[in-house]
Amino acid sequence: MQHSVQAVVLAAGKSTRFRTGTSKLVKHICGQELIVYPVKMLKKLGIPITLVVGYQAGDIKKVLQERVDYPINYAEQKEQRGTGHALLASQSFWQADNILVINGDMPLMTHDVIQDLINKHNSSNAAISFVTAHCNDPSVVGFGRVIEKDGITSIVEAIDFEGSFEEDCCINAGAYLIKKSFLEGHIKKLEANKPKNEFYITDLVKLASEEKLPLVMHSAPFDKVRGVNTLRELWAAEQIKRAEIITHWMYNGVSFSVAQNVHIHLDVEIGPGTYIGSGVQILRGSKIGSHCMVAAFSKIKCSTIGDNSVIHPHTLVHDSIVEDNAAVGPFAHVHENSTVKSGAKIGNFVEVRNSVIGKFSKAPHMSYLGQTQVGENVSIGAGTVTCDHDGTKLQKTHIQDCAYIGANNALVAPLTIGKASFTAAGSTITKNVPSQALAIARERQTNKLNYAPTLRADKQNPNKDSAFIPAKKTAPERHNL
Repeated sequence: MQHSVQAVVLAAGKSTRFRTGTSKLVKHICGQELIVYPVKMLKKLGIPITLVVGYQAGDIKKVLQERVDYPINYAEQKEQRGTGHALLASQSFWQADNILVINGDMPLMTHDVIQDLINKHNSSNAAISFVTAHCNDPSVVGFGRVIEKDGITSIVEAIDFEGSFEEDCCINAGAYLIKKSFLEGHIKKLEANKPKNEFYITDLVKLASEEKLPLVMHSAPFDKVRGVNTLRELWAAEQIKRAEIITHWMYNGVSFSVAQNVHIHLDVEIGPGTYIGSGVQILRGSKIGSHCMVAAFSKIKCSTIGDNSVIHPHTLVHDSIVEDNAAVGPFAHVHENSTVKSGAKIGNFVEVRNSVIGKFSKAPHMSYLGQTQVGENVSIGAGTVTCDHDGTKLQKTHIQDCAYIGANNALVAPLTIGKASFTAAGSTITKNVPSQALAIARERQTNKLNYAPTLRADKQNPNKDSAFIPAKKTAPERHNL
């Protein structure tokens, strides 16, 4: 643990440039909320955290309570009057010798940048150290510019900057390490800046420079310090994070057909030798085994795919398990705590909901299996539907080992189909079927001999005159022309 350092994370802003009416800090990048990124980074470094909250504080606290197992103190900024005012709101929590201050919207910042900042700060005995980067893109908003003039170092906030973006391309990243003794003696010396009447942390840099106190600027790559102030910047940051994630999996033996349009969340696992097709989404909580294929435009969420399994194109697997050597899809939907066991096959246009499909069983075509326990080596005919709701509650269907379900069956739950039994095509099965039995539940076929010519004659209607029905005259004679 960094005993001489504690962190203050600024998370009280209104995110006005997002124009969404919600805090940007609960927006997601690669399946993780913005505010979670810096908090997890600080957890990795073992640095105690105080979070300054204000706007939509409840939403931010809820996210952190659910996503991060780490103690966090909360300070409230009751009115948003700038970063300096937010830092002052946390003063009662200052205990360490050095206070690390970072913005809450830094999803790309890495722990090594912060560690290097700490090392330089300690070795130079600086009053204040801060992270810088270089960017001359005028479309990148929200970054103050580091200006050195007449021996004085200062940071000009973006709203006040009137210089050249190309000449003054050194930006303030929004991460500071400040001696507590300096901070306590100078935080109340900050003056309100017009026109918003706000207090800025950045003015502490100028105060230290004017007093000839040691300053440290630690330069980092711009892509590591990007903040997120607009939806465009959120998109840009996510592209960088996606590239990092996909590069990681490439180094670990995962191949991609079109890597730039694959979406993979941070906390997924993928085994070596697996192939990921174009447009695939592998979302939070998913685990893909080794030597699998997840084909184009499939979506895996909170699910486990076993080794050597195939997810065919346009398939959805949510909150479910597909075991080893199984196949699902194309255009299939497996969801709500379903399990497709080893060697089983779920084919095209099949929905499996809250069900278990046994080993080597198959439902190859156009079926719905809900609340169903399917045994091993079962064959489900095309068009089979389990009728799992009786109008009041869900009911279960049990199809035992080696059963054969004919095409276009309606299986009305609650129901049990016995071992090695058959159901005839087109049947509506409402009663349990014993093992080894053949169930036929449809009206007996009747053949009317020599009746087809009569039907054909009626349809062809050779007497065209008799088929003609003249229009009735409805208008009075005087209206005729």
